[in-house]
Amino acid sequence: MPPRYLERPEARADHVNPTLALPYGMAGAGVVAAVSDVYAYLHALNSASVEYGYGRLEDIMQPAGFSGLLSNVFVRAIAREFTSATPGLAVNQHGNGRPDLVPRAVYPNDYILHGDEGIEVKASRSRTSWQGHNIEPGWLMIVQFEIDITTAPTYDRAPTTISRVMLARLEVADWNFSGRSATSRRTPTASVNLSGRAKLEVGTIYDRRSPWLTAATP
Repeated sequence: MPPRYLERPEARADHVNPTLALPYGMAGAGVVAAVSDVYAYLHALNSASVEYGYGRLEDIMQPAGFSGLLSNVFVRAIAREFTSATPGLAVNQHGNGRPDLVPRAVYPNDYILHGDEGIEVKASRSRTSWQGHNIEPGWLMIVQFEIDITTAPTYDRAPTTISRVMLARLEVADWNFSGRSATSRRTPTASVNLSGRAKLEVGTIYDRRSPWLTAATP
């Protein structure tokens, strides 16, 4: 019997908030398709990893590395789903560029070190604590995921799922900056504060709990 974590979760149309207006020609159906693409990618990678005797990626990689992988895959999945939208989105071709997704044909060759237009994407296991290295006004997408790292034995662990996708345009006032002292080696940290969290909650595009369905039930 294959490990439980090789099961593929389902991304459904009714997980999408039907009332939310999205920028750059995005639509809820494309976000669902992007979530499904991520599930397919993780399933393929983990199946190959198991075949070669290494177990699943979630247990091999460091947490930050897995979050980074998930973020990068989601960026590419979103770009693929909305490449034909108006104006549509493309992957920022600058290796260290911000934001991760840029509107098509706005920057030459979709390449920009720091652009004012586009969407920065961060994958996180946290429901409330979202961070970056700097204050980052602009569109921010949070891909919140759930990962089972405690169930024993390992082959009974649940597959990783994307629980929410949130999108909001944040301002400088929606961030708190921790910085660091002159002698510290700690990475500078900027955290989304309460006002930023509230905007992201309102901008929930996708939620596996489908809370809008519950609210609409008499």
